Amino acid sequence: MARRTLRRIHVDGRDYRWTVRSRDAGHVVVRVWPDTPECAGRCEGSEDAGGRSRSRLGRTGGAGRPLEVTLRFDDPWLHYGVLLTAPAERIAEVFQLAPVTPALTAALVRAGLAAGWRPEQQGAPRRFTMDGGPADFTLHREE
Repeated sequence: MARRTLRRIHVDGRDYRWTVRSRDAGHVVVRVWPDTPECAGRCEGSEDAGGRSRSRLGRTGGAGRPLEVTLRFDDPWLHYGVLLTAPAERIAEVFQLAPVTPALTAALVRAGLAAGWRPEQQGAPRRFTMDGGPADFTLHREE
């Protein structure tokens, strides 16, 4: 079982926890949920071989409704040879190499709230796909 790091973030007066996991060779999933007192010191993020969350807060009970955003990320280690030989001006056209940062996560939280995510509600994760780069993106709801 692979362990994931849970991070804390404070966005617009509210505390959240977030984590990033790989979905496939070209995408990652950012998962965000409200930080609650029941989580203090007991939350450990992990997933099984199928990528399903085994975190206490990853389930639908007790912590509110998670936000999940799938975004493009091309792991540089998987494309090492191409990145070394490609013209520098073309790399940004072909690859999305910007990592998920706290600033991007805060922007995703704000965009998710604007798109109808209600973290205080219980239920299955609200899933979106991010189009565009970290500086200029839109969220599209997954069905």
